[in-house]
Amino acid sequence: MPFENVLCNPEWWKSFFAKDRFSYDEIPDLSGKVCIVTGGTGGLGYATVVALAAHGAHVFLACRNRVKAEEAIERAQTDILQLQFDFPNATYPPQKGSEQPYEKSYSGVAGGPKLEFLELDLADMNKAHFAAKDFLSRGLPLHILVNSAGIMMEEHDMSADGYEHHFAINHLGHFVFTNALLNRMRESQPARIVIMSSMAHEIPPSDKPIDFPHLRTSPPVQNEVLLYAQSRVANVLYARALARRLRHDQIYVNVVHPGCTDLQVQKKIRASDSRCFKHFSKLWLRIAYPVRRGALTALFLATSAKVEEEGGGKGIRGRYFTPIAYQLTPNPVTDDVDLQERLWAYSEKAAQGNSKI
Repeated sequence: MPFENVLCNPEWWKSFFAKDRFSYDEIPDLSGKVCIVTGGTGGLGYATVVALAAHGAHVFLACRNRVKAEEAIERAQTDILQLQFDFPNATYPPQKGSEQPYEKSYSGVAGGPKLEFLELDLADMNKAHFAAKDFLSRGLPLHILVNSAGIMMEEHDMSADGYEHHFAINHLGHFVFTNALLNRMRESQPARIVIMSSMAHEIPPSDKPIDFPHLRTSPPVQNEVLLYAQSRVANVLYARALARRLRHDQIYVNVVHPGCTDLQVQKKIRASDSRCFKHFSKLWLRIAYPVRRGALTALFLATSAKVEEEGGGKGIRGRYFTPIAYQLTPNPVTDDVDLQERLWAYSEKAAQGNSKI
């Protein structure tokens, strides 16, 4: 398994030790903005939800489980206040009954945080499409979409639609959900789309970054690391293909490796029987940092004015970022426009194969 593709990448190590280029104090007032965060009940998704809501955004937690979403919404009330207390220099919306921004009262977002549950099952493309229709039926704009949900290094399994489930959840479900929301985002522009990937997208061999022939069958070697990694290649390819399609719109699409964060999903690594994984997990835990910090790069791409202003107003589009807000060159295979278009065509055909979409 070519972990050296990742660990021997000097650019990645340079970014790891680079000075942070964004902080919570730089997130602007997001009053009037409507956001969707997939996987918003835990980990990076939850940290993103809290930050967006703390700055006044109306945020939808898009996930399968209503109970978990309601628990996260309840928990967020406290965490929003804590974030405002920890970062008092940020620009927050006015206090209730006042036109002045927050100073040090930390009384919450005016009228209370606007947090809602949106039912989304990414393992089923029909349900992903229905979730988008559910949101569209509410008549709201959409300014920020953060695709944070995902699975990591699980045993080989197939989705409800018959696709390898890392590929189905991490890519196909998001492909259907995101594309169904694009017209609303055009109506709401300027808008942002942030797609979560991983440095693991460096792992697959360059001659077969995605094993297309075996996405609907059992692969010859059922290696959960490689299955996960190819789904993350798909994330980068999709982000770049989508950014190219939206180049004439004010919709800025970018992709993120969130960094070494000690997430619940990484318990899969620590619990593995693999000796290699156990050694890797020890290294991971030594260099890991809090989830709140891991969310910063996605928040930079979702909220910073620099995303629209750079390049003489052309903005940042189709780029790959690592912590914190550091632009990095992704796996060279993701430069291949033919591969980007092959994945797009494959994904469209998969979606069209579901009669309800």
